[in-house]
Amino acid sequence: MGATHEGAYRFNQNWAVRGVIAGGISANGTQSVDCVSYTTPGQLGGFALLADYYTGSSGFRVSGGAFVSNTNFSGSTTATAANPIEVSGFTANSGETVSAEIEFTRKVSPILTVGYDWNIGRTFKLSGEIGAIGMGGLNVSVDAPAIAANEVAAEVYNINDELSAFGVYPYLAITGTFRF
Repeated sequence: MGATHEGAYRFNQNWAVRGVIAGGISANGTQSVDCVSYTTPGQLGGFALLADYYTGSSGFRVSGGAFVSNTNFSGSTTATAANPIEVSGFTANSGETVSAEIEFTRKVSPILTVGYDWNIGRTFKLSGEIGAIGMGGLNVSVDAPAIAANEVAAEVYNINDELSAFGVYPYLAITGTFRF
């Protein structure tokens, strides 16, 4: 998601390499869920190095490579008397803070895409691409000092087990290119 910068070099009619820097989305705000306020900074993005194979003389391509993620989201909240926080059946009371962080399981993940390039004149190209990043799921860590460490660990294990079902992250790109 968000703006990207891309550099490419085409070796011949069939092969090219690309580097993609995905600045993504950075967020730093406050969310409220069920009357509990959470501070939620996060970032979505990374860097990809891709090899492109173009079929025949068409603009259709199949690409594969590696994605280095800097994606992470975190959140924290402080319990109040009106809104205590429960983790794994234990309660954080007024003034006690609970924080969590989520990131891709793999820092370096495989990426596979298919795309098409439309040349518009000699200097401009419009491209569409869709694929998946094999992130291996999401890892969650929770810090709740007021709650027993083994209870927090059990809750984190359960969350990570549920999130392991999300093994791939979708990749979609629409790109305009100007050639010098």
